[in-house]
Amino acid sequence: MQIWKRKKILIFTACCCLVLTAIYQHFITKQDTLSMLQRAEPAAASYKELEGVYPTYELFNQSRKFLSYAVLSSASGYGGSITMLTTINKKGRIDSAVILENAETPTYLKRVMESGYPENLQGQAVAKSLKSNQKLDAVSGATRTTEGILTAVQKGIAQVGKNQLDIAVPKVASYHFQWEDGAIVLLLILTVVAAILKLKKFRIPLFIASVMIIGFMAKSSLTLGNFMSILMNKMPVITERPVWFLAVFGILVVTFILGKNVYCGWLCPFGAIQEGIYRALHLSNNRVDPKIMSASKKSQWILIWLAAMLGLFFHNPGIASYEPFSPFFGGAGNTAQWIMMGMVLVLSIFVLRFWCRCFCPVGSVLDFIAQMKRKWKKIVHRKPNFQHVIGNSEASRCSSCQSRHSVCQKKEKNKASLSFFNKLIISFIVIMDFLIIAALLQNAGLI
Repeated sequence: MQIWKRKKILIFTACCCLVLTAIYQHFITKQDTLSMLQRAEPAAASYKELEGVYPTYELFNQSRKFLSYAVLSSASGYGGSITMLTTINKKGRIDSAVILENAETPTYLKRVMESGYPENLQGQAVAKSLKSNQKLDAVSGATRTTEGILTAVQKGIAQVGKNQLDIAVPKVASYHFQWEDGAIVLLLILTVVAAILKLKKFRIPLFIASVMIIGFMAKSSLTLGNFMSILMNKMPVITERPVWFLAVFGILVVTFILGKNVYCGWLCPFGAIQEGIYRALHLSNNRVDPKIMSASKKSQWILIWLAAMLGLFFHNPGIASYEPFSPFFGGAGNTAQWIMMGMVLVLSIFVLRFWCRCFCPVGSVLDFIAQMKRKWKKIVHRKPNFQHVIGNSEASRCSSCQSRHSVCQKKEKNKASLSFFNKLIISFIVIMDFLIIAALLQNAGLI
């Protein structure tokens, strides 16, 4: 009972820390308008607010001389919304563009910024479409992030061009749905049907399709960052990335309704890769002690909590995405993620779904939702169990009497020493835990 009370206190304390961090970040990120505008136009000393769908300002220097127009606009990137602050001069050209907020995976955003964004937008004409400019190509491996930046800036400059400069501007597309999105939706539907009807013969074809479409083509594996985007209300615009909502919310809803983690068992591309490696190259018949797996899986909630804390503190849900998916499918990741990926792939030869069973935060969250549904269902349909209440079982009567009850003998049997293989697995689990912490710190830019 004391252990359960301590657990409750720890869970309550952890939740309080998350709430307090969210409140702190809400107030700390609020800055006065002038300070924000000076990030794009340092010479600005005053401003005048103008009308428009997107917040627009006239900027002036200390002599009240006009400097430029500034506009705040947002669009959907890979992980969520990207907010841009863009300044436009009277000649109808971009003076500067600054990323104010984003929900991107740090490695993807870093790749885009190293390619010259958003500085390469300087001098671009308001009257022309940014996406049609051959000099502004999408960055390989980070296409959605690039498109998010370009779309956000295009929205803002189109409004200034039309309202303030009276320039004919290209129409900004308000709805985006690519063939990969349709394929992902179809895969989700087929997976749910196959799981409900228990059509196990379709599991392998679904996995192959998932690896190709969700993994390599769309690079849209479900991550902890997706769930953090919901909690932090930094989701993409639904008309710009409808598939994000269909996939993320769809999987959460299906998991709760069925009380089963369908995604991990039928659709996860990285899980499919691990399982494929194990089935094809399985070299050892050593069995991992279930207690080791169980303890590792439970301890992951500490890392999930740490990821959530960092995401909230730095106001970026993408920081919480520490999974090795982006290095494998997108070729982008920090050093710790690359090392994790290599270790997971090697250990998958010996342990079935090593990452999934020991470390995956998405699996832990979905398993928790499924478990809550099953518990709720049991409570609703529960019948009184007087035997359990009275405690007639042999195990419940155990009082450390030193007698040789069968229950006690069974417990003694389970205390057998761990094999060398299991000790090796424990050491790898510890290394992986440290690598996950390192990946989170690297995402946050702390190391």
